[in-house]
Amino acid sequence: MAAHPAKISAPPISGDFLPGDIAVRTRAGMRGLFAAMPPGLVLDIPAGGGAQSTALARLGYRVLSADLFANGRGTPSWSWVRADANSTMPFAGAAFDYVLCREGIEHLEDQMGFVRECARVIKPGGKIVLTTPNVMHLAARASAFLTGQRNLRRGLVNEVQTLRARNGSRLYHGHVFLLDYYRARYILRVAGFDRLAVYTDKLSPTSIAMAPVVPILWAAMKFAVAVSSRNVRHGGQRPPDPRVTRELISHVLSPALLFGRRMIIVAERV
Repeated sequence: MAAHPAKISAPPISGDFLPGDIAVRTRAGMRGLFAAMPPGLVLDIPAGGGAQSTALARLGYRVLSADLFANGRGTPSWSWVRADANSTMPFAGAAFDYVLCREGIEHLEDQMGFVRECARVIKPGGKIVLTTPNVMHLAARASAFLTGQRNLRRGLVNEVQTLRARNGSRLYHGHVFLLDYYRARYILRVAGFDRLAVYTDKLSPTSIAMAPVVPILWAAMKFAVAVSSRNVRHGGQRPPDPRVTRELISHVLSPALLFGRRMIIVAERV
């Protein structure tokens, strides 16, 4: 079961947190993901203006920044290349220790292809750090029930507002390809990633106020798993390993996904 909201109040900032790092909430306080890992070569894609790349360089990482659009901030102190995340990346296999995709995958048409490319360019034992808006916190679920959209204030996805820009034949979309945890986990596992950890940084006060509905969600998930296992056996197939189901439920009912505005996933290339 998920923790009671009283246990997820704002934690202090720990000493290893550097502004600009990927900050996550832990019981010990806010900490930086990259500050806690050994420095190496990291691909930052899409890099945007390069703010995240700058922070990683300050942490001692060697950074290659890649984006579909030209860097409009002059020549950076790190390497920058133009690359389309919807296509084959112009990098050798097993070239990077890490890939960072910060608030980018929800804009991509070919998410499965992108994650497969990330798996190709990451060394075995390397990690991907993926951040995206969390569509599974309780307030987002309520909004989806009412409008089919995760945020009541963002309006409805449409071809006028949601299409942000064009670069030749390529389109830059807004938040039209939002990923829930189930699809994100599926894509990562199929592409060759394992040992998933799920975090968040910012909390949704509305979601915290809705915490009393969590036992209903837990009961519904247990019911769905039981019925699915029975139906699969009757069909001559086999249900998933219980460890898979336990991980799914523990992540989906974690404070990070129930109450967090952002979903942050760290997974290892195996």
